Amino acid sequence: METVFGMKDVFPHEVRIKREIERSLRRVFQGWGYEEVETPSIELFKTFSPAMEDEESERLYRFINREGKLACLRPEFTTSVARMFSGKAAREFTNTRVFYDGKIFRLPTSPFRSETELTQVGLENFGQSDPFIDAEIIALAALSLREAGIREYELDIAHVGFVHYLLDTLAVTDETKRCLKRSIRARDFNAVKEVLQGSRLDLDRVSLSVLEQLPFLRGKRAELESLRNNFPENSLFFTCAGHLIQVWDMLEDMDVTEGVFFNLGLIRDFEYYTGVIFEGFSPYEGSPVLTGGRYDGLFHRFGRECPACGFALFVERLVEVLQKSGIHSSGEPSLLKILYAPADRREVFQQAEIARARGIPVIMEEDPYASHPRIFLEGEECTFSPPLSAGDMIQKWEKRQNRG
Repeated sequence: METVFGMKDVFPHEVRIKREIERSLRRVFQGWGYEEVETPSIELFKTFSPAMEDEESERLYRFINREGKLACLRPEFTTSVARMFSGKAAREFTNTRVFYDGKIFRLPTSPFRSETELTQVGLENFGQSDPFIDAEIIALAALSLREAGIREYELDIAHVGFVHYLLDTLAVTDETKRCLKRSIRARDFNAVKEVLQGSRLDLDRVSLSVLEQLPFLRGKRAELESLRNNFPENSLFFTCAGHLIQVWDMLEDMDVTEGVFFNLGLIRDFEYYTGVIFEGFSPYEGSPVLTGGRYDGLFHRFGRECPACGFALFVERLVEVLQKSGIHSSGEPSLLKILYAPADRREVFQQAEIARARGIPVIMEEDPYASHPRIFLEGEECTFSPPLSAGDMIQKWEKRQNRG
């Protein structure tokens, strides 16, 4: 029987990889002082809708609950966490570093990218608006990709102020600005030029040139610094570039600038971002495997003033990268199987439990014709001197693991 469009079954070999990734990310986050939180899978639609454009809000799974209120399945975690920590009870907690691990639900954007149910693992740091916090979050993003086993990645960094500054100089309607942002996000150079045709007289030469080339302005520190010097020191563009240069210098001190680039044409799909934004990519995956940024105004919607910054990783996409890149095979796990006669059941069970306590998976299978217990590892029979002992099983297991 078919599944709902966008939903998928996850087989054991994929689940194993997912859990390994999640365990690795948890270790990283906890090592930096982040604690886990959980938010409801179902929220009120009004919790998310103000921070989304119409196109994004249409992707939410919406329904009327028993109270007659419009509800939805959680489409992302950041807004839920902001709502959670805006309440009076949450304000008693002093730790401003939290992480989460759970499902999000969004209707597919196209028949070519049909993922609807996704696992997100991410973190949020709130209470401080400082270049060092931005650098810490970006460094953690890079370290998380490495810890998840992603060897080839690129992390693009930008600032929402770049696009805001350039678009605010245009004498066009809000709808035209939204169209322009979509074209920049899609890196559609021709569409950007077409939209600008009727606005050239409202832009200075430098701003026009930058805006036309925005989808392709990407580089390291030197390129951003050179571009910044073309703008007035009192301009928003100059200020935002200066902030990113500060962050870059901190990232260099943390030794995480490899694979990191400035990408001035980067635009995120949620409207709550206010400062630094970033996305992580892999050559083996067409969509971002990681997204994040600063959202200092989001808490205000829930009655609290609180700066914040964070990111989320898409676990299924990470699994896909590991499989396509050959880093993670989809083979069966190493299992010990014991064939034994019913008369040996008690002794076999006791020895198997000792091995299981050491983290070794053991399958017991009765064979009424077995003259003595037999051990199989990955389908291959292992020799041992009777009687059966957990020590033999552990030794053969560890020898096979070391050889692997």
